Amino acid sequence: MEIYADGHFLPLDAPVLAAGDRGFLQGEAVYESLKVQSRRALFLEAHLERLSGSAAALGIPDLWDAAEARHAIGALLSRAGLSDATARLYLTAGPPGGAPVRIARVEPPPPWAEPGQPPWRIVTHPERVVPYLPRVKHVSRLAHARARRAAREQGADDALLVHADGWALEGTASNVFFFEADTLHTPGLDCGVLAGITRDAILDLAPRCGFFVVEGRYPPEVVAASDECFLSFTSAGVRPVASLDGTDFPGGAPGPRTARLSEAYAARMAEALAAAEPLS
Repeated sequence: MEIYADGHFLPLDAPVLAAGDRGFLQGEAVYESLKVQSRRALFLEAHLERLSGSAAALGIPDLWDAAEARHAIGALLSRAGLSDATARLYLTAGPPGGAPVRIARVEPPPPWAEPGQPPWRIVTHPERVVPYLPRVKHVSRLAHARARRAAREQGADDALLVHADGWALEGTASNVFFFEADTLHTPGLDCGVLAGITRDAILDLAPRCGFFVVEGRYPPEVVAASDECFLSFTSAGVRPVASLDGTDFPGGAPGPRTARLSEAYAARMAEALAAAEPLS
């Protein structure tokens, strides 16, 4: 496997960042993860737009453009012999007085993102958090990494992060949704959650599927008492959740409403991929 760094293709373990890079030392770096299927990148333009906004929020000049991103990902796919992958684009602030650094890499899709995988069981993470710059997709993910590790040590698939003031936030790499009858709920952006690109698609599709949508602040107990629950990912789309903290959701996993939305999202994804140009 190789990486792409500032116009060069290098071995995966090659040194790329200077020891004084502010992305390494202080977390001044942003990134995007993309789903690639049959050499087509899903929602590439939306990811690049969010990457640019994240970079601007941290005062990092945005050096990625669509042409270079397409070239880097396409070449890495060819070099790795992949047509389906997770692609990642990074932009670090660079060392003091130096230029930002652009890095791209690809890797096989995670096994848990494959269709037909069992619903997830999640647990509430006991450490409460106060998200910092939640509108920015930055690389400072320590709270999420700790929550994921703790959940898996308990035999769960993922964790539900909770704000210090007591409301549910998100999964460790996902947005959370739950149904009460035909109303779809999700934590609002003012809670301190990332505006996920898959989240946006689901919020657009839900009314078309006959559901009311409410964004708000919900304690974990409200999520646990709901009818159905699911997470949304770039890599996996809609991931049904079977239980929270050991209590099964009564609507099943996937419940009928989650299944309807999942089908609608799969159709939206197929449409978007069909319209995307293959990465050369």
